[in-house]
Amino acid sequence: MLRPQWVVLNKRSALFALALVLFLFLVIKGAGIFMSRGVGKMMPPQQMLATGIEKTRSSASFRYLTETRLTTAENTGNNFFSKVEGERVAPEQVRMTGVLMNTPIEFVQVGDTAYIKDQQTGQWISLPGNKLSDSELFYAELNPLAYFNFKDVPDLKYIGLEKVNGEKLILLEMRPNLMDPFLELRLSDYYYKVWLSPEDYRLRQATLQARDKQNPAGGIEINLRIWDYDKNITINPPDVNPAVF
Repeated sequence: MLRPQWVVLNKRSALFALALVLFLFLVIKGAGIFMSRGVGKMMPPQQMLATGIEKTRSSASFRYLTETRLTTAENTGNNFFSKVEGERVAPEQVRMTGVLMNTPIEFVQVGDTAYIKDQQTGQWISLPGNKLSDSELFYAELNPLAYFNFKDVPDLKYIGLEKVNGEKLILLEMRPNLMDPFLELRLSDYYYKVWLSPEDYRLRQATLQARDKQNPAGGIEINLRIWDYDKNITINPPDVNPAVF
């Protein structure tokens, strides 16, 4: 009388064991895929960061968005300063449009010539021999990677994986010392949150904050997003009307 029940129990146990084995197989396979993309290998944070910055800089092209805000003790992060969207093509081509210091701006750099659009007339003005894309005055808007020239990064932490815009990214937090003296002339205590691709470690997103040396209660906040790496982006000089001085 007990035999049929025993057979049923054995079948249930076998099915349960089979389901468990299948589940474990899928987990292990998924982990293998994840490891093959780089994250599972768990590079040290310093190596992740160095690899990501190097690969980002060596990209043939990319698109980016930066938002810059001046912060104060009374209204932190809400004082709008600039918001621009741009494209960079190696080695010396940049196109940018947006708002700079609450003023509309359109800009193109091709080689050693910069082009700025007069918003009142709609005409483009050329400035030969001016590489404004490398100017310290427009780092955030034209060359945001200038903020990733570090002397060293004594305080760097791997936080983990975080979902950003539907994509799982590596999150690092750090307090670096910057290479460029201009960036440390007025600001100090730089703090970064950086999101890297788990596939190639290139930068996807970053937030940096710094304090004003003359007014420690105030400072600056920059939000950066980068995408479309190595896409076919073409930047040509605009049609120019001769500047009249």
